Amino acid sequence: MVIKIILFFIVFVLPYTFYSQSDSDVKPLYEVNVSKNLLGTVIEAKVIHEDINKAKSSLYLAFKEIERIDSAYNLYHTGSPVYLINCNAGIKSRKIPYETFQLIKRATEYSKKYEQLFDITIGPISDLWGFNSENEIQIPSKYILDSLLKLVDYRNIILNDKDTSVFLKNKRMMLDLGGIAKGFAVDRASAIIKGLGINNFLINAGGDICVHGKNRKNEPWAIGIKHPRKTDSLLASFNATNTCIATSGDYERYIDIDGIRYHHILYPKTGMPGWKSRSVTVLFNTTEEATVLAKYIFLIGYKKFERLSLSKEIKYFIVDNEGKISYSNSLLKENSIKIFEKK
Repeated sequence: MVIKIILFFIVFVLPYTFYSQSDSDVKPLYEVNVSKNLLGTVIEAKVIHEDINKAKSSLYLAFKEIERIDSAYNLYHTGSPVYLINCNAGIKSRKIPYETFQLIKRATEYSKKYEQLFDITIGPISDLWGFNSENEIQIPSKYILDSLLKLVDYRNIILNDKDTSVFLKNKRMMLDLGGIAKGFAVDRASAIIKGLGINNFLINAGGDICVHGKNRKNEPWAIGIKHPRKTDSLLASFNATNTCIATSGDYERYIDIDGIRYHHILYPKTGMPGWKSRSVTVLFNTTEEATVLAKYIFLIGYKKFERLSLSKEIKYFIVDNEGKISYSNSLLKENSIKIFEKK
């Protein structure tokens, strides 16, 4: 039986029943669906379990955790740790919760690991473009852009492990954890659901996904990849279980001007969008790092990525700037990928 919950309060029962069979008995299973706008996107989650109340409770707790993270890591939310760090940039350090401190610390480690192409000090640049607000996206002047690029450098984040304080060296520096918070939230929500003993679920935060167990048909979860130029259509799909998935694409937040697409995936060193890819999907151990990895590959492009040892270690699906598709052999062999269009 499929149950859909809207904002946790209104329940709709759809006429679909399925069963889990064992040698001794037949037990009905329930699929509970929740959808809510958080973290600047639509968060969707599905849980399959024989105890409907436990399924509903697990999603309630998971979404409460996502709401907490949405509040704590929003750079515009007055009083949030990130907001307070930014307000004190170039002035003084700010003691923050251990969890936030560790997330920022991991973010700086990702910057080192991925050639500084992921940098949470990108805040002044993404804010200038308008990607962090509901205002119209505008191409910034080179003069203003160059002046703000001086503020983008993760090495100017001073972390104090002793008291979990953070200091931004220069005034007007601005942390933006938007590139990592969604993945972190998905991982936290997944941990809560698994911690309650539920093994079959899917959480999708605008393309940052965690899947565990199987779907209502007792099969691996089917994951669709949007066509980057026909976003109401799927370009491909694959099966997945017990893994995390992230997609970076130039089709979510963008504006087309004179035939050029300006989008939110920016080079930290130039403040300009990356134009070597249209879409990158990766599978990884955590959703948090998968989101970082997808952005990194998006910016370096497939030609450079294929020369790295990393290309042999992970599962990926890449659409380059000309629409050419590349994917790992492991994704084909182990996840039964299907491509609906060649370009």
